[in-house]
Amino acid sequence: MHRIMEVLHQGGGAGSVTSTLHLSLGLQQAGFQVRFVCPPDSEVEAGARAGGLEVYPLRLGPNERRANASRLYQLLERHPVDLVNSQSSRDRAALAWLGLTGRLDPPLIITRRQMPRTIAVENWLVSRVAHRVIAVSRTVGEALIRRGTDRRKLVVIPNGLIAGRIDVPVSDQEREEWRARIGWEASRRTIGIVARLKDQAVVLRALDRLAVPVRLVLVGVEPDARLDRLARHVPPRHAVVMLPFTPAVRPLYDVLELVLLPSRIEGFSQSLLEAMALGKPVIASAAAGNQDLITNNVDGRLVEALDADAWCRTIEELLANRPTATRLGEAARHTARETYSLERTVQQTADLYRATLGHG
Repeated sequence: MHRIMEVLHQGGGAGSVTSTLHLSLGLQQAGFQVRFVCPPDSEVEAGARAGGLEVYPLRLGPNERRANASRLYQLLERHPVDLVNSQSSRDRAALAWLGLTGRLDPPLIITRRQMPRTIAVENWLVSRVAHRVIAVSRTVGEALIRRGTDRRKLVVIPNGLIAGRIDVPVSDQEREEWRARIGWEASRRTIGIVARLKDQAVVLRALDRLAVPVRLVLVGVEPDARLDRLARHVPPRHAVVMLPFTPAVRPLYDVLELVLLPSRIEGFSQSLLEAMALGKPVIASAAAGNQDLITNNVDGRLVEALDADAWCRTIEELLANRPTATRLGEAARHTARETYSLERTVQQTADLYRATLGHG
């Protein structure tokens, strides 16, 4: 049985964390011995333990490349593995440093889950030490190549839909609790964004021009002065509700008529994939991995990322045209469930690992 180590410095909330956890659980079921490294006392640690993974809690600090490298080196000395996959930025920097200094014995896989923001020389160095680089979308892969990643080492493996998170019974009581939580009322159409702070501001600006009254629900945003200011100045025909991140968001999707994702940095959004799998009409920025997931006017709508007028027109059109919204939602369901299953992601990753280890 191959021993693999999946390393993640993040603890919870982000779609990339959820994707990494469920990929690791799938790899375990595929016959790998998975050693899962994540922050102690975190949401993802609890999920990994509940799933039966071999968990190694380890905190990797910001701007501590060498110290983090030392921590991972000591962990690998005590618990050797056949292959390591870095899933986030701090562990990527630390593991690349071990590779560059000749202290990393197992082959290193680097997974890039967002559009790269690192400088070209750093991408080139990481590419040099990595055996393979996984991009979760074609767009992320192209951006990595432009920033110095060796094209010969790059492979695109999209995130997979975690159907178990959404295919759960939802009671009328749970829906009513969410309606009460957001102040739902029949006089306003309900639309929402389930994401950490991205480009929510462009949708708030779009409300100035939107004639049909809406209640915009923003889930996943912490207190933010700019969003607060914009929300206070939307026309009174609209309402805005801002809530912090919660994993128990499934019933809210049943309340939302449209799901939006204004973001220019998505690698391959798990929240967008889940909304599509539930048959929700989706609108997303025509940027980054959104363009890989959505085919415009087939299974969703893509709009110019920062064009408030374009967001206004598209929201208004889909709220006014129920047949079009229904058609897009049904096609979105098919795309998410048939094209981007978690089983496919696990199989492609397992094949890559075996090929890297000389058994593919």
